[in-house]
Amino acid sequence: SPKKAAAGAIPAAENAAKAVDIVPINSWFRFLETQGAQGIALPVTLLFAVLIRWSVALHGYSGRGSPPMFGDYEAQRHWMEITTHLPPSKWYFYDLQYWGLDYPPLTAFQSWACGLVANLINPDWVALDKSRGIETHESKLFMRATVLVLDLAIFFPAVVLFFRFQKRAMDSWVSQQASIFTALLSPCLLLIDHGHFQYNSVMLGFFIWAVYFAAREHYVRMAILFCCALMFKQMALYYAPAVFFFLLAKCFQPNHGFALFIKLGLAVAFTFGLLLLPWIQSPEQLMQILVRVFPVARGLYEDKVANVWCALNVVVKLRSMFDTARLLRIATAATSLAFLPACIHLFVVVRRHRGRLLPAVRDNMVRLLNYSLLNTSLAFFLFSFQVHEKSILLPLIPALLLADDERWAVNWFVQVALFSMYPLLFKDGLQVPYVVLAVGWSVLRSCPVCPADKKTPRIVFLLQWLTTLVMVGLHMADMLVSPPPSLPDIFVVLNVVFSCGMFLFFLAYFNYRQFTLL
Repeated sequence: SPKKAAAGAIPAAENAAKAVDIVPINSWFRFLETQGAQGIALPVTLLFAVLIRWSVALHGYSGRGSPPMFGDYEAQRHWMEITTHLPPSKWYFYDLQYWGLDYPPLTAFQSWACGLVANLINPDWVALDKSRGIETHESKLFMRATVLVLDLAIFFPAVVLFFRFQKRAMDSWVSQQASIFTALLSPCLLLIDHGHFQYNSVMLGFFIWAVYFAAREHYVRMAILFCCALMFKQMALYYAPAVFFFLLAKCFQPNHGFALFIKLGLAVAFTFGLLLLPWIQSPEQLMQILVRVFPVARGLYEDKVANVWCALNVVVKLRSMFDTARLLRIATAATSLAFLPACIHLFVVVRRHRGRLLPAVRDNMVRLLNYSLLNTSLAFFLFSFQVHEKSILLPLIPALLLADDERWAVNWFVQVALFSMYPLLFKDGLQVPYVVLAVGWSVLRSCPVCPADKKTPRIVFLLQWLTTLVMVGLHMADMLVSPPPSLPDIFVVLNVVFSCGMFLFFLAYFNYRQFTLL
């Protein structure tokens, strides 16, 4: 009878779901679903994300106890100091030899707001010139708290709302909750912001808000939020070509395309004008901000970063062969060639699908945008001028927004990205949280420690095992083997070459996925 058939179908569906949920974090949410406890899933995820962040914050940070310059922690604190006590006209000029402000105005305003609070609590924390290098327990507690509060205010709600809105495009409630967990617990962002010490989650949060509004088809709001990301950290330029081509394609829509073009232009001009208001009447001030934000004189790259130029330096000494101006042109040309295919494809497909879209097509447009953002930002990381290790966070975020579509690829990408940052994290004394988060990520999300997923090609499973063994082997060699005196950085260089090779593989794979999506 129909009733018996329906009753028999329920256990079959549950068994099929359990067979798929081989990843432990999915099993956890499946358990909550079967117990009718879906209501506690998100609060538990949020509390766990806060707990892990604060646990990481108990460890080392950039420049701890390392006078006279210290590190990124002191830079962020020093910017609170100068923005609190000096007028905006001096923010980008004051004592540039000691951590001169070199981020866009929205970072300066954030430093000013945090500095005002610090000055109210204890003026010694941000006393002009006298507070340099301060590392009291209370001041460190305050600094760590500012990162967490801004994370909670901007990044957390953006992640939750994006995946909740994408519920229709996802396999199930379990997939939605697992994706939220994955994005909030990405080990790379946790270790950089709450360990090394920075405020990347603010910029990345603004970026996710922009993607969220793109999914909601609120394109003016998308443009405003992306401008906020760009005016918080100039690294958001990694996303700019994809955002530009996407919005340009939308301006070719019938009936309201030209009106949208005008609205976008006014929104961008208003946002930039508002954030530059204290300096907008002085060309000298504006030029100084531009010079500070884009320090071309620093060269092609700093330290050892897993991009093409640093990896190529092992055999070809480009910095000895060409001057800075020539290297800038080479890097710009290479970056453009790497990101243009994804951006042009995005433009063509979005323009072709004009008018009112069916829900399924609209969901694919959001996926397409995320693929293009991922490919563009990864191309910038690999080929652009003046890249830092931390810049790998930018392609990671759109990858995490695709976590439900690219489970094995995203998990693998995160593993390699985390490994590529190890030399930086090692200098900060973050070995313990690095190992805990690397193992925790593998246990909760990745293939090598889980039963083989039938949806994952066997060759991928084997390759991920192989790369995991290579990464573990390099770590073991770094701990147990003394490098030869003539090659003191051999293990760091091997990390760079291996990670760069993997990132090139991911760039090719994600481009393939974008071009075969529609």
